[in-house]
Amino acid sequence: MSKRLQHLIDTATAQGILPRDTAPKAAARPWPVVLMTGLGAWLAAVPLLAVLFMLFGSALETGVLCYVFGAGFLFGAVRVLRSNTVSPFVEQLGLPVLLVGGMLLVFGLLRDMPYIAAEGLLLVIVIGTAWLVPQHWLRVLFGALAGAIFILMNTPHQSSGQFHLWAGIQLALVLWLIAVFLADSHAPSRRRAHKMIVLETMSNGWILLTLAALAYDSGSTFLAPVALGHVRDAGATADSSYSMVKALSAVMAIAGAGWLGHRWTVLRAPRYAAAAAILAILSWLVPGLGAALLVLAVCVGSGRWRLAVASAVAAGWIIGTFYYQLDVTLASKAAIMVGMGAAVGVIAWLGRPVSQTVSQSAGVPPIAAPGIGSPALTTTRTQLAGIAATLLLTLVVANGAIWQKQALISSGRPIFIALAPADPRSLMQGDYMTLNFQLPVVENLRTARRAQVIAKVDERGVAVMQGLATGQALAADEIVIELLQTGSGLRPATDAWYFKEGETQRWSGAKYGEFRIDGKGRALLVNLRGPDLEPL
Repeated sequence: MSKRLQHLIDTATAQGILPRDTAPKAAARPWPVVLMTGLGAWLAAVPLLAVLFMLFGSALETGVLCYVFGAGFLFGAVRVLRSNTVSPFVEQLGLPVLLVGGMLLVFGLLRDMPYIAAEGLLLVIVIGTAWLVPQHWLRVLFGALAGAIFILMNTPHQSSGQFHLWAGIQLALVLWLIAVFLADSHAPSRRRAHKMIVLETMSNGWILLTLAALAYDSGSTFLAPVALGHVRDAGATADSSYSMVKALSAVMAIAGAGWLGHRWTVLRAPRYAAAAAILAILSWLVPGLGAALLVLAVCVGSGRWRLAVASAVAAGWIIGTFYYQLDVTLASKAAIMVGMGAAVGVIAWLGRPVSQTVSQSAGVPPIAAPGIGSPALTTTRTQLAGIAATLLLTLVVANGAIWQKQALISSGRPIFIALAPADPRSLMQGDYMTLNFQLPVVENLRTARRAQVIAKVDERGVAVMQGLATGQALAADEIVIELLQTGSGLRPATDAWYFKEGETQRWSGAKYGEFRIDGKGRALLVNLRGPDLEPL
């Protein structure tokens, strides 16, 4: 339970608005007993559902029995969850029965009604059930479910475009802002206490789901190309509506900064206005960011710290999606992020405590900043020596690896290895492509962590891998190649080829990988070649 919700319940209870038993009590039973009881209830619900479909399968699929059983299960589960006299097993059975009833109703409504009408009715059922159940954590889940239904209601089912989903998310955000305003602008009273508690718990789940949908809709984030979402292509920014989306995102970021300035007078200094402008620019570049920053500002300004953490995580995810905006070059992205980071660093430096600056310039030991109980950190000579040694070791290791690669390029034997027919045309991902090579068919070779194979080299320098090396003497036209385990299996040296943005067409015709091989079989990929070994 959140601190805000606990404070609301405690205040209403102290004023006599709510009875003393409103707050959930700690379970008197040991948690292992509760866990085993719940597991038994869930295991009992599975065969119950199986028997139900065995007896009434066809009637459930085509008739009204799905509504009868769904409503009955839902009613019975709510009665069980509200009761204080049932056994622990029956109490734990309430949740799976609730899920079964809800699934039957969802099936029937989506089968018999238009999507928008079915979703609207399901939204009413979810809100009504959340109103009736007393468990706060269940209301949070129902709030998340209601948020998902609402976003889907405002997403045209005939289109999977990004901006249609974006519109539903923004409408969900507006409703959450209204709920927050209503919750914060009314003092607890006997008449509206239950409403405020339900509103607070459901709105928490609602905004958590909205943030997750916002992160999903923004696409893959930095270094996570296989994460949920999609990589935005360059053509997406050509639509005129995209400019409106970007402008609205910037306005949301400014609104969030204005709200925090209204709540905290210390943030009204000009340097913080400059920081808000930087965030607004970034929100214009990354359209989903403005909504996440607005939620973050509202949660911080109202003391909803757990939701603030969730919104900060969503904002970090969305900022990472800037990496996959293919209409902007990597060099431009790097310059933008470095410039903004430097600007924010300067603003933070300007906002440092004055007392610390004065003491350091006068040569006196640093003192604690006002309102902070511990003194400022200092750096000893031993720490400085450790930092210098770490830096030196890093330079030695990095440059040693570079020297080894350069030596292999200059003195290694050049060979060519054919790419697998399926690659790389269907595996393009931004500024690199995944490589697959023709390997010998040897049992357990693809699952090994490291292996050495024998390859036969023809007069053109093309190497065809034959099988595992067993230590036998090599023929004049044979070499040993070491294979390393990569994320996609055993490969000589690497499984990817990186190239400059905009050169996809140039490298799509690659048929061979050009390698340098040393005497121990270690390989280094240096280039890709065409069907006739011609440079690309």
